[in-house]
Amino acid sequence: MKIQKILLVGSFANNNNYCYADSFYNNFVELGYKVRKFDYRKRYFFINFLNNRIVNFLLLKIAKKFNPDLIFFIKAENIYTKTLKKLKQKNRIIVNFYPDNVFSLWNSNSNEQVLKNLSYYDYFLSWAIILELPLKSAGAKNVYYFPFAYDKNIYDKEIIFSNQDISKYNSEVCFIGTWDKDRELWLTKLIELMPDLDLAIWGNLWFEMLPKNSKLRSKIRGNAIYKDDLIKAFKLSKIVLNFIRKQNTTSHNMRTMEVPATKSFLLTQHSEEQAKILFKENESIVCFDSIEELCEKIKYYLNNKQEREKIVLNSYNRVQEFELKIVLKKFMEYIQSM
Repeated sequence: MKIQKILLVGSFANNNNYCYADSFYNNFVELGYKVRKFDYRKRYFFINFLNNRIVNFLLLKIAKKFNPDLIFFIKAENIYTKTLKKLKQKNRIIVNFYPDNVFSLWNSNSNEQVLKNLSYYDYFLSWAIILELPLKSAGAKNVYYFPFAYDKNIYDKEIIFSNQDISKYNSEVCFIGTWDKDRELWLTKLIELMPDLDLAIWGNLWFEMLPKNSKLRSKIRGNAIYKDDLIKAFKLSKIVLNFIRKQNTTSHNMRTMEVPATKSFLLTQHSEEQAKILFKENESIVCFDSIEELCEKIKYYLNNKQEREKIVLNSYNRVQEFELKIVLKKFMEYIQSM
């Protein structure tokens, strides 16, 4: 089936923040497709169930008018099963890339509606190889491995640093991400064992959630940062830390790709997928399993610039395979050949 028109259903940025769906839109357009956005998280009514009814109604209306060959959902956890049934009445392909774990019902990253919808998608794109069998068991027809590809237009470009940037973002080690308890525990232990470490933390909820006497408070540089500010923090830090959340199981996350794409040094919590499939441990990625190993590797790589630069080069070369445009192009070629 030849695909020309795509209805992209996702959550799009309406301010200076960054939404992953915007990168999908831009790259689909660059690949030559005619694309229309539909923001499934737009607020029309303050009561959720009424707002969801409006969203589903408008989606059907826009799909009828635009008549796409492909409807590409990015998460879209509030889309009803009956809506998907109506969308499938036309000869079109329906796909969902779900950038969370659909089985993580404990932390609101999914819901029962998502699981009910699995069998109605022609292709369900999963960022984790380990989720393929559970997804098929839960009803997904075709599970396609789709790792967290990075947007080259954002992450692989030249950045000019002002003196103010250097003062603001320079650090030995940085962590950039929203607060959660596990991340707090890791970073607290790190500072206890390495009290003189120049650690910079950027992200939402840290000031609100940390205890008043937390040693991490002095390490917080600010709230979440995006795009050029994020890249500046990566590149002006000798080491960028990454922690794999429970819902990411043995897989990876966005930082796995974003940091190497900016030619920065990534030190990430170990997972089999990162260390053996996406990259090669100690050659194009460096991992840690314990707080002792984390401290040991921070000390080693802070004192070995040449080794850091070697890993950075290898990881940058390897991550070229996971550019979003390339990953999307392969997927589109695949489904049009079926």
